[in-house]
Amino acid sequence: MTLNLELEIKSLLTEFDSPEVVAEKVIKLFENIEVEWSKENLLELYRFLLNCGLYQHLIRFCLSHLADKKFEMPWPYFLQALHDGLPDLEEDIVKFIVLGIQEDNAAESASLADGSERFIKNAKELKLERNRKRRRNSTKLKAEMLDELLTLRTQQLVEQEKNLLGKLQRMFPGDQDILEEVREHKERYALDVLTRRSPLRNSEYKEPQSSPEIRKLFSKLKDSLLTSAKNDPNIAFDFAIAALMFDAPETSLVILESMSLPIERKWLLLEVKLKCRRFLEVLSDLNQIEIALAHEPETFFATAYLRAQAYWGLKQKHVAIEILETILEARPNYRSAHALLDLWRSQ
Repeated sequence: MTLNLELEIKSLLTEFDSPEVVAEKVIKLFENIEVEWSKENLLELYRFLLNCGLYQHLIRFCLSHLADKKFEMPWPYFLQALHDGLPDLEEDIVKFIVLGIQEDNAAESASLADGSERFIKNAKELKLERNRKRRRNSTKLKAEMLDELLTLRTQQLVEQEKNLLGKLQRMFPGDQDILEEVREHKERYALDVLTRRSPLRNSEYKEPQSSPEIRKLFSKLKDSLLTSAKNDPNIAFDFAIAALMFDAPETSLVILESMSLPIERKWLLLEVKLKCRRFLEVLSDLNQIEIALAHEPETFFATAYLRAQAYWGLKQKHVAIEILETILEARPNYRSAHALLDLWRSQ
């Protein structure tokens, strides 16, 4: 069935302003349409009935469709409705429900409902185990998504990385790892904007050519950034970013080298050193990062991309091109490497 039940319920509530009337109309709609409803629509119906306190409606709906072989009893919702709407069940009915849960092998899911201990002896243990599974699955899913994020970051697919970060924030609100990734994305994006504006590969870094007054003002600005970074170490990294934004990579480098940088921020340090033409230092630092992050599969591509730029800066052009070609053999969709390789081959 193509019906979007959530939208249908909202529309009916606007029209009738009575959850009970809406429930009756939706249930009638279900019974009059021959096309099979999706599980998502059925779950939406169960949630609506429970949230509106229409326990009798939910119970009657489930019982009326027991004879339908295609109907899957929503045990957690059904038991919750019984707990909230019919707490005083006769023992014969309890035994009947216990048999139903056993026949459907649904003890684990049914244990999620309040009061499930009456029907499932080990309900508490099952609920705890299910919660543990969810946490394990959540941790696994988060790790897989962070791996995907690293791949997008390595390939410099900024928009896709931003979209995935948004999804991670919705799935894991308040997670410190995700918040750190969001912050790093913003920093990298700021650097990317700067790089596109005045890329290292096109020319050596030069101080802005302007009038003596502008140069004097620019010098004061750099001194101010250095002083601010020294006086407030907690946000020194932000001042390093600001120095880059003002086309002052040497100032940014001084700030960064005065800090004790965690490994994830040393990527920015390498980018700054490239802009400052510290190519030998970049090659040396890359060796250390490769050792520290050897457990991460994307490390090879990230370090190789920077290593190629360092060798190009040292005029070892054939070596630089070979490195990029190696990257593209393994990652044909690495767009930044493609663009850089095309540029180098044209020079």
